[in-house]
Amino acid sequence: MGSIYVDCNATVPVSAAHLSEMGELIAKSDGNPSSIHREGRNAKVALENARAQVAGLIGARAQDVFFTSGATESNNIVIQGIVGQNKSGKRPHVIITAAEHSSVIEPGMILKDRGECELDIAPVTREGGVNTPALLDLITPNTALVCLIQVNNETGAINAVEQIADLIKGKSSGTHIHVDAVQALGKIPLQSLAASKVDSIALSGHKVGAFKGVGALFVKSGIKLRKLAMGGGQERARRPGTENMPGILSFGLRARDLAASDLPDAKLRPLQDLLVSELLNIKGMVIHGVPAAGVANTVNFHVEDVPGDDILLNFDLAGISASSGSACSSGVGRPSHVLKAMGYSDWVALNSVRISMGARGCIGDVHQIIEILKETISRVQSSDAGNVREPSA
Repeated sequence: MGSIYVDCNATVPVSAAHLSEMGELIAKSDGNPSSIHREGRNAKVALENARAQVAGLIGARAQDVFFTSGATESNNIVIQGIVGQNKSGKRPHVIITAAEHSSVIEPGMILKDRGECELDIAPVTREGGVNTPALLDLITPNTALVCLIQVNNETGAINAVEQIADLIKGKSSGTHIHVDAVQALGKIPLQSLAASKVDSIALSGHKVGAFKGVGALFVKSGIKLRKLAMGGGQERARRPGTENMPGILSFGLRARDLAASDLPDAKLRPLQDLLVSELLNIKGMVIHGVPAAGVANTVNFHVEDVPGDDILLNFDLAGISASSGSACSSGVGRPSHVLKAMGYSDWVALNSVRISMGARGCIGDVHQIIEILKETISRVQSSDAGNVREPSA
């Protein structure tokens, strides 16, 4: 039995071909891009090439994109930067949707607790998308920042962030709109995103098969953010410190490859449809959201009275790598805030399973997943006969 990797929303494994190409590129560009000698100049050229490649994916100018350690840092730079930039003497108003990644929600909560901002959490629908009318009702003349996730990492739900941004700016032209586009990259078209009314965009390399520990942040020209780090002029002084050249070059190469390839929807949507169809034939199965309306690689579900950990452990024993909710919160033992926001119980939010397929997925993978899932359910139900669990409404 071969291994099946369906945890691509957590990370896309680095391919052997990418590793080989990276070895050659690093050998040619292994200098400090701030140095003026030949090795430094070579590194600088490679750095700027990577910047242009990443910027091209969202239709941005290269000079408006800078590299970070990942999306968590990118999100923090914007959230803390906008709140800290406030000079009016009145605490700025921040709106975050209830299904944002923890790297957005938690900074907002901390800043609120410190008394540095007013915070509202905008609700989401039962399907997991932003409740746009409710969000718009929260906007005031003092709203400094609205954070929107473009594709949810747990459910795959897609938010029409460009259209939502238009509506927000119509109510408050001075509000900064930040988009976490991490899970959208490589899955849906993003070429018009930077030209929209969105003000900043967070991206992450390892979600598209680049090295871990590198991200990018687009900030529209002219926008000021209070600096989180000081002591160097790198990355246009927005993110000082010697650049992570292996990570940046890796991200650049993957951006180049993505720009030259088709989006995976045509390949993955039939697999998603097959998986959903097979799942719905299982008694007690509940699928969260509407996979057909989200990105093509993601399905999130639970089985009534069957612990998610039992499913994931049996998957792992069978060579299937899947996950429960956000990888950044794995092992914490707390319910998914995304599913809770969608109206599910604590039990469901603790016992969901996420399948997130990659470009190498095939029909055989789906059949194997279903086979192991059915075996696990049968085993759990047999061993727990007579036990009563909390209803999973």
